[in-house]
Amino acid sequence: MTAIARRLRWLEDQFGPADRKPRKRFRMMIRPAGRAKLDLENSACRRTLCADGTVSESIVLVTGNNGREITDNELETFCAEE
Repeated sequence: MTAIARRLRWLEDQFGPADRKPRKRFRMMIRPAGRAKLDLENSACRRTLCADGTVSESIVLVTGNNGREITDNELETFCAEE
């Protein structure tokens, strides 16, 4: 029975919880002070799945010279791809 429970936990970690509730998420963003424009190409995001099922995201944003602000959708897409 423990092998089945272990396999189920592995599958839930890979594909999401069996109860289909969204995972809790903790996001920490570090960005330059002021109103500098941000550059996603040179920024970094690291995602970690914690033991309690929480997804921890550490995002380090850097300035760029593309001349525009990033949108919330662009940030979400960036975090999902990293």
